Amino acid sequence: MNSHVLSPHLLLVDCEARSLAMLLKSLDRLGLRSETVYLDSPAALDNVSGVIVELDHFNSDRLLARVRGAGIPIIAMTHHQTLSQIQRAISLGATAILNKPITQSMVYTTLAMAKELRQQTQSLETANHELARRLESQGVVSRAVARLMVTLSCDETQAYERLRSHAMEQQLTLGHAAERLLQTDSERWRQRGHS
Repeated sequence: MNSHVLSPHLLLVDCEARSLAMLLKSLDRLGLRSETVYLDSPAALDNVSGVIVELDHFNSDRLLARVRGAGIPIIAMTHHQTLSQIQRAISLGATAILNKPITQSMVYTTLAMAKELRQQTQSLETANHELARRLESQGVVSRAVARLMVTLSCDETQAYERLRSHAMEQQLTLGHAAERLLQTDSERWRQRGHS
């Protein structure tokens, strides 16, 4: 395999000529491939490992929305690191800022930082979704425990232990066991209503 297949592929979005020349020079020295796009031009994102966007000339909202959706790290490039530029970079989904004038070491460091921060963000998003799922299942477990308390005329601890034992016997998560119990109970109530 040649080195071009293995090296990262960067997408350079809406870069003005002078910045683009400096950026291409640094990327070439680092052995990184790139493709330049302007004004929301169509671009394949399959092999793209990072995107550098020039904030001062940015005009590719649809392309950047696709990039964010694909989970590709975004680097905002700017002359001025003012609060408004930082806020704009964040609103575009950037995980790092590359300040001008551009140097080879700055490009390398910023690319590494953007990649790492994007991975951390994805890990946090995954953990957040898992916690939300668990929180949602807590409501189901609470309803099932309450249903058992009423049906079996027992206290909360006894009802919870009964549900937990059932889940272990059936090799189910507590949430799945609770869902089954509520579903089965609902079907019984419906059957009683029709008879």
